[in-house]
Amino acid sequence: MTSPLGEVLKREVKLADRVAQHMTERLLDGTLLRGERLPPERLLAEQYGVSRTVIREAVRVLASKGLMETRNGSGTYVRSPNVGAVAESMALLFRLHQGNTPVDYELVHEVRRVLEVEIAALGARRATAEDIAALETALELQRAARLDRDTYTAYDVDFHAALATATHNPLFSVLLNSVSDVMREVRTLGFLVPGAIDNGLMHHERLIAAVKMQDGTAAKKAMQEHLRDSQRILREGLQLEAEAAQDRR
Repeated sequence: MTSPLGEVLKREVKLADRVAQHMTERLLDGTLLRGERLPPERLLAEQYGVSRTVIREAVRVLASKGLMETRNGSGTYVRSPNVGAVAESMALLFRLHQGNTPVDYELVHEVRRVLEVEIAALGARRATAEDIAALETALELQRAARLDRDTYTAYDVDFHAALATATHNPLFSVLLNSVSDVMREVRTLGFLVPGAIDNGLMHHERLIAAVKMQDGTAAKKAMQEHLRDSQRILREGLQLEAEAAQDRR
């Protein structure tokens, strides 16, 4: 039995991965549409010429990527790509690559310099009134939470996320989100450095000013200065943390 969805596959290795790949291709070419319900597991197994166990495993693979969701008593449905799930997978891959080695924050800063400077430039040129309002809200919340490390850090992340959103290119949000967990750790270290909070707020104010003027060049320069200062603060924070750890011994 054949259909536009299924095809009999040769029994080699990792059948579930091959089924998942074929379904992904059907998503890309429009054969499978967002919100569409998949055929029953039994029928899919017949169409692909594999066991129902293989189909279940393939669906789990796609669900882990945010491409499918199983609803109890209803079936399995196609989902649109989930930005958060993609970013989470990238972040996990980064941490797994590091293994037991501490995260090299300098490497993360290299990525930020390439990524966030361009985000600032494009965000300034493309930002809508709603985007500017989101940046201002994030900054005000950040300022109000300046004495609460975790809350302040969360709003700091939100500010940079809002700037990425202002580019109106969702790939920037995916890439930025992939390092957001590591950057939370970096921002937390900043609380150990005198003046770091005031500096961060100042840089964000300058970024908003550039965005309001739709001045990509000014926004690019403001972000470059912000990241240089962030790198300095990170190094000072790491040094202070190391000294504190030494004192506790």
